[in-house]
Amino acid sequence: MAKPNPNKNKNQGGRVNYSKQNRQKEKAIATDSVGAKVVSPTINSLSLANNELNITLTAYDTWFFRESRPHDAVGASELSSLFPPPIRTVAGALRTLIGDQLKINWQTLQSATQPDFNFVSELGDAQGLGELSLNGPWINFDDQRLYPAPLYLMKNEHELKRLAPGSIVRCDLGSVRLPALPKDSKGFKNLEQRWITAEGMRRCLEGHVPTDKIYTSDDLFSHEARLGIARDNATRSVEDGKLYQTQHLRLKEKVSVGLLVKNLSSVAKDILTQPNTLLRLGGEGRMAALKAQEQAQAFPFVNAKANAKVERFVLHFLTPADFEGAMFPKDFEKTTFDGATVWQGVINDIGLRIISAVVGKVHREGGWDMQKHQPSPVKSYIPAGSAWFCRAVDSELTWETLNTQLHGHCIGVDSAYGRGQLLLGTWQDHK
Repeated sequence: MAKPNPNKNKNQGGRVNYSKQNRQKEKAIATDSVGAKVVSPTINSLSLANNELNITLTAYDTWFFRESRPHDAVGASELSSLFPPPIRTVAGALRTLIGDQLKINWQTLQSATQPDFNFVSELGDAQGLGELSLNGPWINFDDQRLYPAPLYLMKNEHELKRLAPGSIVRCDLGSVRLPALPKDSKGFKNLEQRWITAEGMRRCLEGHVPTDKIYTSDDLFSHEARLGIARDNATRSVEDGKLYQTQHLRLKEKVSVGLLVKNLSSVAKDILTQPNTLLRLGGEGRMAALKAQEQAQAFPFVNAKANAKVERFVLHFLTPADFEGAMFPKDFEKTTFDGATVWQGVINDIGLRIISAVVGKVHREGGWDMQKHQPSPVKSYIPAGSAWFCRAVDSELTWETLNTQLHGHCIGVDSAYGRGQLLLGTWQDHK
């Protein structure tokens, strides 16, 4: 029997208001293979709650978001930059901006201008966000959100195809259904570090492949090498042997970073909505322009009939997920179903079996604790673009219930930071 999910909490936000979304969208314009109406998400937006803001960050110069290796790592000649930036880096930049405006004493976290402002409660500290919660960060191109390409997408010189659970194979995980391509598929490679449009993501959720542009890193930014030295401020001289090289990112025109901020106090919201706001972001404190809006783009989704029964579905990860070092939530049990090894458990009151999974290379992030002036622990995450192929435990589960409980929600550790944000889709079987 599936156990209740211990990670469920009030910060598993990111939930989409579907009744409101449907009122603001046009009627369905297409139908998928199971009769599910599909709504086009193109340039549709939602009005946010009073305590929410859609934040856009635009670079004035290069940005640098250091990978998890230290500068003195063995064999390291140049440290590369992560993109999009780690969510904790962005959260820290926003809190620093708000704190500076309130003249916060960073040792006591007390405001010189508003003594009653409880910084830890409203904005958090190095261990958490307090009442605040975030979704993102996402890459925007020409003011439209891009989505990490699902890692089940495979491409050769002529076409795209999807991985799906294949026949049972014995391996170190047990007798599992590993992801496989359709028969007679040759020369296909995966699409790591690729991004797709909302329309492309909608097609993936339907069980198809994108037909419009797929963005590569070359479309979004270029790399610039930087050489630095360590300096002794007391003697104003260079420290011997302390040379380092970093790889900065210069974003292309029309590229920005998006973030949804929730549960803002009126004080914090007033600061973030000031015109011509600048903040320091990432390594070397490079400048970024901040624009706040009270509308955000809706997530694409499959809008099936409310009472349609659900047998199988795919959970797509938009952001890295933390399951405490495991591939699946720790309360999931390894069991056997239909002759295959599966992982069964409960997420947001939905019982499911993970039949197969496409999981990319481990995503690693570190950071810097500004209050303690020391590095934050490096953690490993399931990367964005990963996907779980699932079957419902309850044969009477409806699509409406599944949408309400999972689509747009965040799961796992640090869900308040937007970790493990899900989109719900369908899949076909290659068994």
